[in-house]
Amino acid sequence: MDITMLAAFLIMGLSIRTPPFAVWRSVSRQTSGMHALQSRALALLGPLALAYCLLVLLWLPGFSGQCGGWLGETSPCGFGQFTRETTALAAMTLAVPGILGVVLGLAVLAGLSIRRYASRPSTRK
Repeated sequence: MDITMLAAFLIMGLSIRTPPFAVWRSVSRQTSGMHALQSRALALLGPLALAYCLLVLLWLPGFSGQCGGWLGETSPCGFGQFTRETTALAAMTLAVPGILGVVLGLAVLAGLSIRRYASRPSTRK
């Protein structure tokens, strides 16, 4: 297996596993208010943004001056066109693992929130 593909699979695996762990860590810290909301949003979306940037950086060194391949083009193109195509390829590659990671992170957030509010003693009688 090519080292680039292995690195891409590792990045995609991390994009699935990191959001739930980051959300769990964010919720386990006793913060409240706007700071808690911001830290949980960063915990959900931060790993996805990092994985996306890493995938773009992983695909960019493959620039050969030819835009052939997944778009079926055969004529040479500039670096800007290749960068746009590479960014689109990285976005498509990360779409399913990234969404799965965010969904798992939301599930962990919901589960921990339910557990936290269920364990609070009720003040009503």
